[in-house]
Amino acid sequence: MELHQADIRQEELRVTARDGYPLAARVYFPAEANACKAGVLISSGTGYPKEFYARFAQYGASRGFACMIYDYRGIGSSAPENMRECTADLMDWGTLDAPAALSALVEGLEGQPVFTLGHSFGGQLIGLMDNHTLAKAHVFVAVGNGYWAHHHPRDWWKEFMFFAVQGPSSIKQHGYLKGTEYWPGSSMPTAVFKQWRRWCLSPRYYCKDIQKKLGEAFFEMHNAPIRQFAFTDDPVVNAKSEAFIRQCYKSADYKTNWIDPTTLGIASIGHSGAFSRSARAFWPIPFDWFETLMS
Repeated sequence: MELHQADIRQEELRVTARDGYPLAARVYFPAEANACKAGVLISSGTGYPKEFYARFAQYGASRGFACMIYDYRGIGSSAPENMRECTADLMDWGTLDAPAALSALVEGLEGQPVFTLGHSFGGQLIGLMDNHTLAKAHVFVAVGNGYWAHHHPRDWWKEFMFFAVQGPSSIKQHGYLKGTEYWPGSSMPTAVFKQWRRWCLSPRYYCKDIQKKLGEAFFEMHNAPIRQFAFTDDPVVNAKSEAFIRQCYKSADYKTNWIDPTTLGIASIGHSGAFSRSARAFWPIPFDWFETLMS
């Protein structure tokens, strides 16, 4: 599968979040304007900058989809100069940032259908978006409960060290979680880390915070189709953690596709490998499904 830059074009833009915060975004379009048939909002997992999804988004554009990638506040190009002053948390990403990005993509495409594709937390936050009905359908990639005991036992000690020792140590030293120091993701605000830790240490994950801050979210209002693509070698998303997410969206037409990477000729995908070049054999699958909804 070869991507030719002549087949796509890109546009950098600033999306204004619900509270006025400026978010960095990029849209990859098919090179010919009349070749664009739909849009896809790609929402990142916790701590992944938008560039992590760039090659995947470029592939989508080559298939005729305008694909928007964006950074939540406090992440990547949406981070302030002084990260110590950033007060953003995960709820902000789901209630202020993602809805604004979806609205911007819908407005820019002027009537064409729009879908969402969320990786990890990027799928969880769909239920926090009050404008979720703007999207015709949703794809989840490796979306599950973040509760540590639902993950593979071999990773329990890593999660304990990260949340109990390494993360707090980085915050004490820098005033925020510094990327590449103890983990491979972007630097992230202190409030994001603390909320993420609280969720991952609770069997109910984000339910308590949602009820406390929002009262009622929008999970049960979802009736658009959702397709989850999960991988048999993912240490985070397994039958137990995936079932938690499926139950959140119990009113939706929700189906889970478990994929053994070796059936695609891929040695390993895990939790985050679906967007790497080595997993290109997976890339057509979500876009093929989107196309079935447009016929």
